[in-house]
Amino acid sequence: MHIRNIGFLCLPFLAGLPVSAISDLESFDKVNIVINGAEYNLEIAKTQAQRSQGLMYRRNVAGKEGMLFIYPGPGDHRIWMRNTLIPLTVIWLDENESVIAVKQLQPCDANFCPGYGVSRFSKYIIELKAGSHGIKPGDRITGLKLLE
Repeated sequence: MHIRNIGFLCLPFLAGLPVSAISDLESFDKVNIVINGAEYNLEIAKTQAQRSQGLMYRRNVAGKEGMLFIYPGPGDHRIWMRNTLIPLTVIWLDENESVIAVKQLQPCDANFCPGYGVSRFSKYIIELKAGSHGIKPGDRITGLKLLE
């Protein structure tokens, strides 16, 4: 796996944010992983601050890009779509790197946005641009444990 650090943010992305949001943005390391034979470039959200920010305020995510959320342990890990501007495919995985569930979620710009979770404990969540990525419950995405 290839990991590299991002040291900059693109200016067009920043131009659309409120000034208060720009000063609070987290930076993310990236990793390339293979899912069902396709290579994806994922930002890694390991800290609570990174996981809270997620893909908020992004106006676009390329077809093979997204975010990997790594939690300290298995649990009822939920996400919400507040301030998320694009539809996402969200994949929950257990501690054995097996896909538990895949959901297609829409942006939410309301004051109240629902949280989304699954019926079993998860350890990892992957967010990708909405679409059919051929990922289904029972699939395995290996190598995630090496990123902890």
